[in-house]
Amino acid sequence: MSSPTPVPATLRVAAGQFGSVLGDVTANVESTMEAMRTARARGIDLLVLPECGLTGYVFHTREEVRKVALDRDAPEIARVAALADDLDLIVVLGFLEAAGDDVFNTATLLQPGGRRADYRKTHLPSLGADRFVTPGENEPVLVETSFGVVGLSICYDLRFPEWARCLALGGADIIVNPTNWPEPAQRVAELYTRVRAAENHVFVIAANRGDEERGVPFIGRSQIIDPVGTVLASSERGDALVVADIDPLTARNKDISVPEADFAISLFGGRRPHLYDALTRVATDDDVPAAPVPASTELHPNGKV
Repeated sequence: MSSPTPVPATLRVAAGQFGSVLGDVTANVESTMEAMRTARARGIDLLVLPECGLTGYVFHTREEVRKVALDRDAPEIARVAALADDLDLIVVLGFLEAAGDDVFNTATLLQPGGRRADYRKTHLPSLGADRFVTPGENEPVLVETSFGVVGLSICYDLRFPEWARCLALGGADIIVNPTNWPEPAQRVAELYTRVRAAENHVFVIAANRGDEERGVPFIGRSQIIDPVGTVLASSERGDALVVADIDPLTARNKDISVPEADFAISLFGGRRPHLYDALTRVATDDDVPAAPVPASTELHPNGKV
């Protein structure tokens, strides 16, 4: 992409930790718009909301998923886009997207002026609606905004370092990650967000739910991470607006030096991609040896995380 435009020194961002009503798009649109108004009243410039927030997530059949899926130009999304314009707010929200015979798990970034970008979840676990959707085949989605470059990711994508690295190499200052983390995803909230931020020297904003859907509890733990892996703000369970003031420009220097320790590294300049061919080789059964599941491993009711 082209060189990023200059950005303000300080940006107020938030992860909106709010639940959904399964299958009730109308109710979810109303609660989304209320969250946007609340965020803007607190001076927030970028609001990230949870995965599948407009539709819900814990569906049991393909038919349930298809029934609630929205066209990307659905009037419900148009209402949210119009409010983003009115409020001068950038918002990232999730929904199940109907596209011909396919349904995708999609995150859309809405900007004032009607500009938007859509990202279809690339990596799919056996969990909830993801058991019935088509994996996205989009290249990494990077959005140039008035405050910097945003890279789009959804939930399970964060477990794949290659994906976050591609977003960072494309110029992302901030990686946003709408998610539905259930209880077995504790380690993702504890470790993966911080590691992805630090290894790429970017901000990470992860917005989860803190409620329960069809007996599946979500853990909350929405958070904002800075480029060295420090948690700037986080939450527990329940509804929350997790807020932090950040300087996106600090994510752009990938060279780190500590003169008093005679220490210096170049996160991107030190890469040796000619040695990384294995990263793009398609895995075969021979590459992934079968392993028994430890007796202590807890499985989510709808599959593994």
